[in-house]
Amino acid sequence: MINLRRISLVLVALILSRCKDNPVEPAKTETLIPLSVGNYWLYQGYYLNDDGSINFPQDRKYGFIIDDTLSQIINGHRTLNYKLFNCGEDLKPYYDKPGSFEGSKLIYQNTNGLIYSGNEKYDTIKMIFNDLIIPFPAKIGRVVNGHVFYYSTLGNNSNVPEDVVTQYTCVSTDSLFSTPLGDFKCIVYKMSFADFEPQFRDEVYYFIKPGIGIVGFVEMVYHYSINKYTYFLKNILTAYKINEEKQQ
Repeated sequence: MINLRRISLVLVALILSRCKDNPVEPAKTETLIPLSVGNYWLYQGYYLNDDGSINFPQDRKYGFIIDDTLSQIINGHRTLNYKLFNCGEDLKPYYDKPGSFEGSKLIYQNTNGLIYSGNEKYDTIKMIFNDLIIPFPAKIGRVVNGHVFYYSTLGNNSNVPEDVVTQYTCVSTDSLFSTPLGDFKCIVYKMSFADFEPQFRDEVYYFIKPGIGIVGFVEMVYHYSINKYTYFLKNILTAYKINEEKQQ
């Protein structure tokens, strides 16, 4: 007579043995933009001709640095926000410099993507919101609404009010963006940051390499009357430092 109990025990032993030889690793979540105090990204800006070719470079390099954190209660949970400041090539944050961000923009990440949660000045919160502006993983055609995240080395030179809400649209998931540091396969999000219809609309296209951050962004102008785009400014990553994001 066949001993079914014994056969079952042998099969279980074989299965367990194979599991030990080939363990299943837990799924890893890819970081969109590494967030940690001290992380920075520096860019060289180039003014463009109407056809997109380079006209001449800006005279200095600018960028962004995470200089501090701020804890907020968001949706009933205490959440660590990172303070993103403009900076120069010396990596000194522009805490309150005319022509640039007055204070910092507050950001954090979760499994949905990058969240823009407010801004502050002199460590005093000016506005609080909780906008998912860069969904990740990305899907072409997905549109979300959120406050204007004017991520420009020129600062808010268009004087866009801080309470303006706009659209963020994923327009690509595999665009190649070339920098002195190499070529990066990027997801691309489009954001309109100043709309003066029926005259023109200013847009910025963020080229994001998951695990590194924004490796470049291009500012363009759409002219309503002639239904045509012209190029304005292209910012290219030239140096960066990133540490692993702290898990909260």
